Amino acid sequence: MKDYIEFITEAWKKFISCGKVDSKVRSEIADSWIRCRKYGVDPHNGRGNVKYPNIDELINKNSELISVARPVIESIYSLVRGSGFALFLADKDGYIIDVIGDEDIMEKVEELNFLKGELWSEKVVGTNAIGTALYLNKPVQTIGAEHYGENQHSWTCSAAPIYDEDDNLIGCINMSGNYYNAHSHTLGIVTAAAQSIQKQMKLATSYKLLNITFESISEGMIVMNEQMKIKRINEQALKILNISLEEAMNMDINQVLSGIDFHKLIESENKFLHNLEWDFSINNDIIKCVIDILPLNKNEKNSGMVITFTEVEVVHKLVNKFAGYKAQYEFKDIITNNLEMKNMIGFSKKAAKSDCNILIQGESGTGKELISQSIHNYSNRAKGPFVAVNCASIPSELVESELFGYEKGAFTGALKEGHPGKFELADGGTIFLDEIGELPLDIQSKLLRVLDNGKIIRVGGTYEKQLNVRVIGATNRILKNEISKQNFREDLYYRLSVMEIKTIPLRKRKEDIDLLVNEFIQKLNIKNRNKFIKAKQSYIDELKKHDWHGNIRELKNVVERDYYLSEDEIMNIDINNLDYKNTLQVLNQESLNQEEIKKIVPLDLVEENAIRDAIKKCNGNLQLTAKLLSIGRATLYRKIKKYNIDVSK
Repeated sequence: MKDYIEFITEAWKKFISCGKVDSKVRSEIADSWIRCRKYGVDPHNGRGNVKYPNIDELINKNSELISVARPVIESIYSLVRGSGFALFLADKDGYIIDVIGDEDIMEKVEELNFLKGELWSEKVVGTNAIGTALYLNKPVQTIGAEHYGENQHSWTCSAAPIYDEDDNLIGCINMSGNYYNAHSHTLGIVTAAAQSIQKQMKLATSYKLLNITFESISEGMIVMNEQMKIKRINEQALKILNISLEEAMNMDINQVLSGIDFHKLIESENKFLHNLEWDFSINNDIIKCVIDILPLNKNEKNSGMVITFTEVEVVHKLVNKFAGYKAQYEFKDIITNNLEMKNMIGFSKKAAKSDCNILIQGESGTGKELISQSIHNYSNRAKGPFVAVNCASIPSELVESELFGYEKGAFTGALKEGHPGKFELADGGTIFLDEIGELPLDIQSKLLRVLDNGKIIRVGGTYEKQLNVRVIGATNRILKNEISKQNFREDLYYRLSVMEIKTIPLRKRKEDIDLLVNEFIQKLNIKNRNKFIKAKQSYIDELKKHDWHGNIRELKNVVERDYYLSEDEIMNIDINNLDYKNTLQVLNQESLNQEEIKKIVPLDLVEENAIRDAIKKCNGNLQLTAKLLSIGRATLYRKIKKYNIDVSK
């Protein structure tokens, strides 16, 4: 590190004095220096000098981002406290909206004016992790004199952009400290934190939509538990009944709706009573309503009911579909002629009809999530939510709150209402824990408890919440080997693998390649109405020679790429006519000689050429280009910038 600091310092001095960049300086830093020089940034300063006019307004308009990001920032800071680091949150323009750090580092933060309300874009303070990450739309780490401003040369900073669910840039998270503490893992932590914030924001949006749905329906709604105690009542119900929330929570439903034997009702086989004309008797008032009564079932036992009602008019429908997660695929979407695959599907259907936990094991790209979604849609939970979680993508310190949620006041910055975990969002449906073998051991023990009793405790909570969630786990690891290595709990394995499904790699079902390729191309033709492309049998035969270690995912990517690289509007794909045929070499990797390896085209180059070709075909129309490539416009713009593509040519 010392040698690099000396090198980059001399390179910076050389650039400042004569404008020449040493060729060994990282391109993203060199390009940023050049931009800063054009902006007229003072290289001997580097302090924040542009303040947002109204900080309260700035904080208010970014309140949702701050409330979701703060717990993540707090969690990371708890791990690095005392190590001389500070964490920052910036908005999409580079204004600092939150900061936390050790006392000694905060003194330096103040010296640099690295404070709330200050603008830390490249144009204002020069090359820095926040400003450069926002400009490049990618994670960036800056060390020492890589910063354009001399006052920042004692710093190391790592920043990653944050996007909303529509891929719009909304902010940036940054971690800064003394340059001698620089480590590449810091950038990885910050990047994982940004991804976690994005996922939490998506979940928060879904949970808000669910609450909005509950409150916005035109009918009154009451939810009761198995003791006929009211657990929840919406504003419309309070309005119709003309009572307060406190009165409602103490209300005896048997007296209010006299004449209905609720206990007998939920024990009967009549699952749903519709359009009952009944009177609510409250405070000596008679309120005539048309009501629907829906008993709730958990594990084939009655556990309460939902009553919906309205005055004078018949309730048109009971809200049975909340904003949330849905499974898209069914067993009919699995394409195969392979006998072993058909047997696996048959077993999966039997497993779906049970309520057992399921473990799916198999290589990456073999369709584990496709199978899990099919199981959900084939089960009695099909109308419930399907929540998929990639366990490997969650930072270990955030796994518990991500899965089980947290209560209000659980930590500084927690949402006022607390926050649901993914298990709560999956209540009444299925949670799919992909890469379950990556869960930390302490979380495995908590998951085992959930599987045993169906109850969760939020972080910071004191009571157990009963849930009705089916767990489907998936892994590309051999869990029995992980058990022997003490990486996975044996009791959790047996609790999960009541029904165990093993996916079949593509190399063992090559007769399906014909079906898969033609299906992929048919969907691409439908998607691109101006094309009608077929695959020659010779092309498919060549594909069959490949072992497809990436399985169906790899095959699909290759076919899609070849589709878009086709020159003619109507043509047959022929592997011998492809410019990049070496990238799908059909020999095993072990048999490739060095000369053949040198011929393989890097994926970045393939992507760049595909984008250039698509832009050319669309005559520079980026909206059509994004549609042709099946990516968002924001993603296309980032990649155009990444590959420095001139769209005007």
